[in-house]
Amino acid sequence: MTYRNMAVKVDGGSAVLGTRVGVDFSTKNEVKRQLAANISDADDQLRFNGDVDCKISMDFLLRSDAGSYEGLYHLFDNYHGTGASGMVLDIGGNEYSGCFIDSFSLTVKPFEPVVGSASFSCYSPSTTVLAGISDDSINDDLDTQNIIYGHNCTLQNAGNVVAANVVDNLSYNKTYSRTPVYTLGSQQATSHLVDGVEVEMNVQSTGLNSLIDFSGDKLANFFGVSLQDSSSIGLNYGGVDFDLLVNAGAHVVAEGYSVDGGGTLVTKATIKEVIL
Repeated sequence: MTYRNMAVKVDGGSAVLGTRVGVDFSTKNEVKRQLAANISDADDQLRFNGDVDCKISMDFLLRSDAGSYEGLYHLFDNYHGTGASGMVLDIGGNEYSGCFIDSFSLTVKPFEPVVGSASFSCYSPSTTVLAGISDDSINDDLDTQNIIYGHNCTLQNAGNVVAANVVDNLSYNKTYSRTPVYTLGSQQATSHLVDGVEVEMNVQSTGLNSLIDFSGDKLANFFGVSLQDSSSIGLNYGGVDFDLLVNAGAHVVAEGYSVDGGGTLVTKATIKEVIL
C-alpha cells in the first residue's frame, strides 16, 4: 500500500490535499502488582482503566472554495461548534467516528502555498484492517489556480503590531481543550465539555510598532491575513469567511529583534488571544 491509497476526507466531503497523515493508538494501562500474586502470570499482568486513545494528525495544503471544494470545513468553528461536535474522518477507506479537533496551525509565506496541520482525538476509532482506496478525484482539486499562496493573501492592520505592512512570515495556531464525560454503562464518552480555546500568532517582520512592558501590548483593532487564491476566492462556510485573524483585545506577549552583519533588521512578535 502506498500514499496513493490513503485519501483523507472529513464528514464525506472533498479529499483533503494532504501531504501526510498519521494515526496512533495507545491504551491506558497499569501493572497489576497484588500482594501474594504471581506477576509472571502472562494472562493477568496489566489492568486497563480507560478507553483506547486514538490520535490522528495530518498535514495539508490550503485550497479555496472554487469549484465547490468542501475539504476544509474542519477549520471552521461554526462547523464543529468551536470544538464541541465530533466529526467522521475517512482515512484510506477506514472510518473513524467521534473525532474532535484538538488543534490546527497554518503558515503563510510569500510565493509559497499556505500549509497547514491539524490534530484530532478520536473516541470511536476504526477496528478493521487497513483498507486503502484509490481516489483519482483528488487530481481535479490540485488545480494550482485554486491553491492559496501567501503572496495572494491580504495583510490587514499590521501597524497594530509591526512598524509597517512588511510581514514575510506569519503562523497561526489554534488549540482546543476538552474534558470527555463518561457515564455508567458506557465505555465511550457520552459528551465532551470544551474547557478552553486559545489562538497564538507569530509574526516576522522588519520593524516593531512599540516595545512591550510587563503586561504586553493590547491590540486596539483586529490584525491578521485574509486568505484568498489568485482569483480572490477564499474559504467560506455558512456565510462565515475563514481568515487568520486575532481580534481587538488580543495581547502582544513576546517581542524580539536581531540583525546580522550585512543584513536587515528581523523582528518577531507573538500575539495571544483567549477565546474561551
